[in-house]
Amino acid sequence: MAAISGTAGSVTLAGTLVAEIAEWSLDLSMSPVDVTAFGDNWAKYVASIRNATGSFSGNHDGASVQQTALRNAMLGGSAVAFALHVNGTSEYNVGTAFLTGVTPSVSQTGAAAMSFNFQVSGPVTYS
Repeated sequence: MAAISGTAGSVTLAGTLVAEIAEWSLDLSMSPVDVTAFGDNWAKYVASIRNATGSFSGNHDGASVQQTALRNAMLGGSAVAFALHVNGTSEYNVGTAFLTGVTPSVSQTGAAAMSFNFQVSGPVTYS
């Protein structure tokens, strides 16, 4: 498998590109359950609940309908669905997530930025 460039990555909300996003991350995790019993010589585990959190960030764009919708979802406590694109053909689909933080920032020496943190509620798929 060849390495790929992150330059083709993106975030889409309702199938529309979220403007000015420059990076995203997704943390997928699972906490296996210990089912080791008396007499077992090795610990045994079974699959259990999976979880996902993540973030995406980039330049602040006050005219972006998608950035505005994300900010308003956070302020209103609404769930959102979006896709985190690895490249033009592969993506992680997040069916339901709650934004746990929206961080606008402005620096005199740099561009205005916007960061979104999220907690997934339900499955994440990869296609």
